[in-house]
Amino acid sequence: MRINRPSRKTLMQLLMVILTIFAIRLWQQQDLTYGKVPSFSSKTLSGKTITSEPLKDEPMLIHFWATWCKICKIENDNIQTISEDYKTLNIAMQSGSDEEVIQFAKENNLKLDNIINDISGTLTKLFGVNGTPTSFIVNPDGEIQFSEVGYTTRLGLWMRLWWSKS
Repeated sequence: MRINRPSRKTLMQLLMVILTIFAIRLWQQQDLTYGKVPSFSSKTLSGKTITSEPLKDEPMLIHFWATWCKICKIENDNIQTISEDYKTLNIAMQSGSDEEVIQFAKENNLKLDNIINDISGTLTKLFGVNGTPTSFIVNPDGEIQFSEVGYTTRLGLWMRLWWSKS
């Protein structure tokens, strides 16, 4: 029995698809902030003040999402599961009033104490976010070690957070 090998044309097409995906990902991430987490102070939906200072000492996920984003809704379970093991800050962008975001959070079993509604877009601009969902993995030194635009698997987030510990 003879197994057909992929043709040169098929391999070139596959290479082009991979390069295209890589180029799109680079373009999506071109404006994202890298290095030290930008300095900020903001209130969560539960009224707790969060600043960038206590984001140090352990790995953390900073996750930008929107109530209207279908991919964000699909990713919610991943983010909630990760938040059981790691510090997580959720930032709702372009999502309406606090009441609308609170209603969305309740309907989707999200914790209000780690959600900031970025009505003014200040944090969105500070982090260079142009699309949702966008995730930043912050290492224990307070530096952004990884960033991701688009859907990210639970395993992918967990591995990046685990890796950022070392």
